Parts: sequence; C-alpha cells; structure tokens
Amino acid sequence: MSAEEARRAATVMLLREGPAGMEVLLLQRHGRSAFMPHMWVFPGGRVDDADHGAPTRGGEALLRLGWEPAGCFAAGVAAVRETFEESGVWLGDGAPDPALRSRPGDLLALGLSIDLDRLLPWARWITPHGEGRRFDTAFLVAVSSATEASHDEQETVGSRWIRPADALAAGFVALPLAPPTFWALHELAALGTLPAVLGAARDLRPVQPVRGVHGDRLTMFLPGDPGHPDPARPGLPQRLVLGDQQWEPSGV
Repeated sequence: MSAEEARRAATVMLLREGPAGMEVLLLQRHGRSAFMPHMWVFPGGRVDDADHGAPTRGGEALLRLGWEPAGCFAAGVAAVRETFEESGVWLGDGAPDPALRSRPGDLLALGLSIDLDRLLPWARWITPHGEGRRFDTAFLVAVSSATEASHDEQETVGSRWIRPADALAAGFVALPLAPPTFWALHELAALGTLPAVLGAARDLRPVQPVRGVHGDRLTMFLPGDPGHPDPARPGLPQRLVLGDQQWEPSGV
C-alpha cells in the first residue's frame, strides 16, 4: 500500500474518566472546512514543518507508527499543538496562555517541552484515492484530566465529552462521523474502560479504504473485502456501509 500524495497528520483520542465511565472528546468541524465539513472528529491536523523543531522528550512508542523517527516525533508534536488550538486542552509542560491557541507559531516558539510518552499510537488511516485532500493520519491516545474543553469557533464549531457508545448511538444525522472516527469509537466502546484501552495491543499497519457504492449506499471497502487489494486484518471489518442512521460494519 502506498501513501503517496497523502500528507502526514495526527489526531488525538483524548480520554478521561467521566461520571458514567470513560469519555472521549469530539469536535465538530466548521461547515466551511475544506476537509470533512460538519463532521465530528477527534482534535488534530496536519504535521507542519515547525513541528519538527519543537522540544520533546520520550516518545519511543511513537516509533511504531512506521515513519522515520523524526517524522514520528513531529506527529506527536502536531497532535499536541492541534489539540491545544482546537480544544484548549494542552498536553505539554506548563500552562500556555489561551490566546496562543490562534498563534501556533508563537506557541512552539515558547520552547515548552512536550512529553511524547503521554501519547500512545492507536492506528493509521490513509484517505482514499479520489478525495480532494488526502492524509496519512496517525491516531493517538492520550489521557486528560481536563474538566472542560472549548471549540475554537474557527476550525471547530462544537465540542463535547461523550461516552463512545453514546456517540455511536446518536446516529449519523445527529453526529456525523468519518469512517476512521466511527471505527475508533467502536473499538473504544468495545473495550469500555481506560485500563483496557491503554493495555490494548494494536496493529499499526496503515488502512486505506477504497471508496465505492454497494447497492445505493456509500461504502468503504476495507482489507479483506473483494473490493480491496489487501488481505483481511484481524479485528477490522471488511467494509463499512452508510446505513439510514449510522455506518454499518460487516465481516469483522
């Protein structure tokens, strides 16, 4: 599988213990966004050149992403930076001025160190061919003690801490999710608790869906499906079909 023409990006599945169990932070992208408008996503974004020069420590687990070491560490920096920009939750040292959310260059220039050991690699998904913008995205897990998060009213227009099972039950109309987000929430809901998530073994080979139509429904063909070139992956569905209310996995 090739990730050519797909720009690197990183997103954070930010988890915390809520009153009724484990919660994850979801943000709604602005309707004018060039990439996934209106969708509910985890905070994150593309890896910028400046992310390669930020001070960090740790991060050995990120090497499992399969990129060169500098690229793996830069993805961790991008994940932390974008999480702060989009949600106000800072995963590095110190407590940056909230005004820096809109000035990421100034934020990194402060020299605040980022403990990359707070980030655990979860998955890699590559945008299907044919999309206007394509990303090779690292999905990372981080635990937060934040009691509040706030969308930035620029890239994101909504935010909520929600149990993964509740996010799935809300349905696509109320809470539209991209396929990788849907499947990550499905995995989180199945595991159920923070200790189970943090101890889960992960397959970090990249997944690149093949977009198509099955019947009259939007379908993402995944490894193992006849419509996908790669062999089946244990634990991963072989296709996701957009039903009346939500994505429907099959062939798990």
